[in-house]
Amino acid sequence: MKKALLSAAWLLTLLAAALLAFQAGRAAAPAPSLGETFYAVVDQIDGSSLAVTGLEVNDINHRGEFTFSVEEDTVLEWRHAPLTLAELEPGDTISVTYTGAVLESYPAQLQDVVRVQLLDDEK
Repeated sequence: MKKALLSAAWLLTLLAAALLAFQAGRAAAPAPSLGETFYAVVDQIDGSSLAVTGLEVNDINHRGEFTFSVEEDTVLEWRHAPLTLAELEPGDTISVTYTGAVLESYPAQLQDVVRVQLLDDEK
C-alpha cells in the first residue's frame, strides 16, 4: 500500500512538472506571424503609393524593388506610435508587412500591405 501511494505521488508530481513545462513553453513561443515582413528604404512617395528597395539583410525574395499602396486599414507607426503617410520621406528605412500576393512585374507589386513601420531613430 505504501509503495502504491508513493508511486501515485511520484506520478502526480511528474505530470504536474510536465504541465508546467508545457505552459511555460507555450507562453514563450512567438505569436504566429501575420504575413511576410521585410526591410526597405523608401525611394519615392506618390500620393498613397510607395516605391521601395529591399535591404541586403532580407532573404533573396525581398531584396529588389517593390511598389504598394497604403490603404485606410494599413497601420503606419514609428516606435508603436501612429504615423501619417505625410511623415514618411524618401530615404527612410521601414519594415513592410503584407499578407497578399506579390505580382511578378517590375517593380514587384505587393498586395494587402497591413503594416509599415518607420525604423529610423529620429523623426
